[in-house]
Formats: sequence, C-alpha cells, structure tokens
Amino acid sequence: MDATEQTIARAGLERKGSRAEALWRHRLEFEARARARHQHAKSVGRDLAEALLTFGLKVLGLYARGRRNAHNPILREERITFENLPPQFDGFKILHLSDFHFSPEDHTFPDTVASFLKGIHADACVLTGDYVFGRLDPGTHVGPTLQRVLAGVSTKHGVYAVLGNHDLSGLVDGLRDAGIRLLVNQGRSIENGGAQLWIGGVDDPHRFQCASIEAALAGSPPGAFTLLLAHSPEVVHQAEQHGVDLYLCGHTHGGQIRLPLIGAIHLNTRCERIYSAGRWACGAMQGYTTWGIGTTDIPVRYNCPPEAVLITLRRAQQTA
Repeated sequence: MDATEQTIARAGLERKGSRAEALWRHRLEFEARARARHQHAKSVGRDLAEALLTFGLKVLGLYARGRRNAHNPILREERITFENLPPQFDGFKILHLSDFHFSPEDHTFPDTVASFLKGIHADACVLTGDYVFGRLDPGTHVGPTLQRVLAGVSTKHGVYAVLGNHDLSGLVDGLRDAGIRLLVNQGRSIENGGAQLWIGGVDDPHRFQCASIEAALAGSPPGAFTLLLAHSPEVVHQAEQHGVDLYLCGHTHGGQIRLPLIGAIHLNTRCERIYSAGRWACGAMQGYTTWGIGTTDIPVRYNCPPEAVLITLRRAQQTA
C-alpha cells in the first residue's frame, strides 16, 4: 500500500470508487501541487498590507488592545427551534467551536482556551476546521493541543470535526488519536430512544473545494434530523436543497476586525454576506456561522470577540 492509499485508509475512505474517495484524492493532489509551488508563501502585497496595518495599529495605540481582545473569548448561547426535531432530542446541546489556528510558537493561547472551556457540558461537541495557523503547517501539534484544550469539556456523544482551508491531510492521525471523529464527506448517526440525529461533515468548500453534501448524507436514516458541519458557509444553498435541517460552520472569524456601523471589513467567502456571520436561515434550513475562537494573519480582534457557541435544539410546540 503506497502513501496515498495509506492516507485514504486512515481517513476512513476505503470504499473504492466512491465520491468521497475521489474528492480525497483531489485534495491530496492539491496539497502536493501547493508544496511544489510553495503556495504557502504570502504575496509581497499581502505581506506589505499586513505590516502596514500592524504598524498603524501600534502607532494608534490599538495593537495591544486587539491582542487582549483576541485572548478574551465569550460563550454565546443560542436556542434554535425546529418543527421536525424528534422529541427525544428536545434540549439536545451542541458545543460549536471553530478556527482555533493553533501556532506551535504560542503556548499561552491554548491554555486560555482550555481554561475558558473548562466545565462546559454538552451532548455533543463539533469542530468546524482550521486548527493550524499556517497554510502548509503539518499540524503535528494539533492533536495533543486539542486534547488539552477539550479536557475540561464533557460530552455524552463525543466530538465530531471537519477540516478547513488551513488544514492538511496529515492532521487525520492527530485528530483521530485525540479521540475526535473526523468526518471527511461522511456522516454518523446518534440514536436516542429510537430517534436518529445524523451528523454529516463535508471537506473544505473554500480552498480545496472538496465538499460533497450527498456523500456526507449518504446512509442517513429516513426521518432523521440532519446536522451538517462545514468549514465555511459556501455550500449553504446546496445543503438547503438536500434537506439539511441545521448547518454549522466558521471560517470568517466574523471579519476579525469590525468597524462601528460598517461591520466586518472582509469576510473571505463566496456567498451572500448574510450567511457569513452569526445566525441565519436559508429556506427551511437554519444555520450558524461562528466568529471562531482564534485569529490568523494579524492576531487582533476589534468589535468581534472570539466565541464558543452552545446551541440548544428545541422542538416547536405541536398543535393538535
């Protein structure tokens, strides 16, 4: 078995000829080309823009405040009601975390997040990608760091995750070794009292463009409540067409820098702005795009605190 076949097997995609396996091979080819062309190197223009913005923030005396903001996460609690939620899942709690962007050089941030999350109880925890800071970082530190960060979180049904645009295939082993159920265009069922909740996860829709909602929902029991995990909101319309009930994602950081009255300067998505931050609805589907808990490029936040989201699923009152 060559290296590619081994990676496919570790990702749980042994079924030959499947859509999920074909997309994983596409991802592996993309990663190989990126390494060959050194696409992890930022453009001169981007480097200059970041340097100028950092310099300007320091001159204005705002940089240190932005750094402090980035290390002060908040817990946002959301209650989302559904007509079709099985009564067995009424009150089901989901802890949604995204965009950690762990850097091996930053040892204080993981401790900050671990302390913040300690004591949170949920039925399930979901992670929607971007565990590393750099775009070609192999992420060998991610598995142990996530174990430390999530040690204080208690869940009944475990932790589920998808990959983001910063994440390479090499993270598979570390996530699985950390006890995290990685969903690569795959899904799993949670059963409670005979009712089913299906958690489907798609691979990164943004950079790798390897998402298959059809594959993620394959095997979903008839009548199951469907939760889809994606890194970004860029396949929201396809998800609604496939009958997804709840769509959870991150990627945008809420803009990371939000100006008064104007809002986010840049959200980095190829979809309508309404889906790029906070709670939203698309047809019958409801969704939440978290502001995330980490930062990239310039490690500051303004008017956009890092967040963890605790979502409670509620069943709408049924009338006779």
